[in-house]
Amino acid sequence: MIVLNGLCINKTAIYFILLSLIPQIATYLPSHDGVSPLLKTNTNSKNAGVYMRLMPTGLAYLREVGMRVVNDEILRIQLPTMRESIDTGRVSIRKAYVSKYWAPTEYSLDLSPPNMFTWSMSKMHIRAAGDFEANMNSPLLLPSMPIRGQFETLLGHVSMTISVKIEKSPLGTPAVRTEFCKTEVGYVDLNVRDTGVITDFFINAFKAFIIANFKPMVEGRVCQMVKKVVDGNMNNFLSTMPLQVPLSENSVNILEQTFGLAPRKPLSRFGDVGARNFTLNEFINNLRQKNLVMDFQLIRDPLISYGVIDMFAKGEISWKGLGKTPFDPPNVRLPPPNGIHMAEFYGTDYIANSLLYHAYKQKYMDMVIGPESSPQLKTLLVTTCDTGFCIGEFLGTLSKQYPDREVEVHYSASKAPVMIFVQNRARFRIHGKMNLLLRPVNNSQVKTVIIRAESVMTSNINLRISGMRITGNASVEKLDFKLLESRIQDVDQASFGDLGLFGAEFLEHLLTDILQVGIMIPTMKGVVLRNPKLSLHDRYVKVETFFKLDEGFAGQVVEGAVRQTLNNIGR
Repeated sequence: MIVLNGLCINKTAIYFILLSLIPQIATYLPSHDGVSPLLKTNTNSKNAGVYMRLMPTGLAYLREVGMRVVNDEILRIQLPTMRESIDTGRVSIRKAYVSKYWAPTEYSLDLSPPNMFTWSMSKMHIRAAGDFEANMNSPLLLPSMPIRGQFETLLGHVSMTISVKIEKSPLGTPAVRTEFCKTEVGYVDLNVRDTGVITDFFINAFKAFIIANFKPMVEGRVCQMVKKVVDGNMNNFLSTMPLQVPLSENSVNILEQTFGLAPRKPLSRFGDVGARNFTLNEFINNLRQKNLVMDFQLIRDPLISYGVIDMFAKGEISWKGLGKTPFDPPNVRLPPPNGIHMAEFYGTDYIANSLLYHAYKQKYMDMVIGPESSPQLKTLLVTTCDTGFCIGEFLGTLSKQYPDREVEVHYSASKAPVMIFVQNRARFRIHGKMNLLLRPVNNSQVKTVIIRAESVMTSNINLRISGMRITGNASVEKLDFKLLESRIQDVDQASFGDLGLFGAEFLEHLLTDILQVGIMIPTMKGVVLRNPKLSLHDRYVKVETFFKLDEGFAGQVVEGAVRQTLNNIGR
């Protein structure tokens, strides 16, 4: 029992009061996850990291290419065995194929908010041929005697209207659902031969039975097949679409992997952890080879408005695709669709910052820098200057204390770097720890730490697209050093801080060299971007582009999709 200001308070009560206050106190304590508060401000867990917009010109192009591909591929279709019961008996069709096809002369693709599109085709004709067997219940025909032979049928003035909704599946893949389907066949013409029936009377009777039932059967079965393909097979295909793509892949092979035309590549189970001696101009490419994976899963249903289709993807880059980024995508206001380009991509700075965070957590930002790391450093990171300027002359008595030695820099990020997109540029800040070491010149020596320091660099980055690479240049706005320990005479905080003046200019050239190497723009196999343009805005980067499909590749994809679909038709 404790007496406080005349009040008697039980120790157990105090204990429980303190326990209840811990969560509230914790909210006021500084975070130690290495994340800047900027990345936790003005964000929402329901936001997308990537926005993809298919423009009216892109939709019109896909409609035309789609019709050309379908027109080419439909003649290659081998129809499966079909068995159908009709009022007057049962008909089986085998080895059927499309022998001639007249493409629709009228077709359209209409979009309806919030997430439905309608595909209409009319005035198309299809001729099919194959083998048949019929068991007819007719007083004119013997019931025990099946009619076998070959047939050729013409479906004339066929029209079809299909309305489909686009949604997000529970897995985060696109999903489709048939809302409406109607097929109309203007007329049916049927020829049979090699039936073994002696007289035309029996042939004509058989044809009359088939034609009377064939037209409504085709109209009904086509929509049944469409619903089965769209609601069943297509969603099965879409559910296998790879949603996590390693950054090391320049060409995302989503379509071939989805339709079983290419093997899936498993992610590596192990990654390099720890510092490496980098060639700085290859730093970005080295970073891309790590087990960093971008998540493309949809976070909500696609949206149709203003004649365009918007899709919203997670856009998180994480180690092995495991996620767990401790901040969310920012709130952004995207402009309404405008222009003649075919597609728009909006990437928020969440993409860059999730990449930088997980690179920091996996120590991918740690590096060892030596004279061999870049041409600029070859004559700089030495204690004795043969020509020009070197670090030995700048840092106190370094050149006298340790002549003819190479200097090695061990750098590690002390916090997750931050990149914020603003109008026309990106702002980048990184906090780091830096140790300067002397390399041994013989076996009796070891590496010796001569300086321990901390640094903060703030820079502005301008980005642009050159060919199929994102390149740019950098300007260092501020570079501060804090000296923690020095084994060099005449080096204190004041003299060491002056290193920032020289270091800023040097790093500006170095960062620009790295950015000039560029990053390849990831593309989908079979899709070629044309004349992409990049612009930076408040918290997002916008890429607007034209594109072209490889129609040969698209044909292979359609053929693979049709082959898988027809495996289930007619069963």
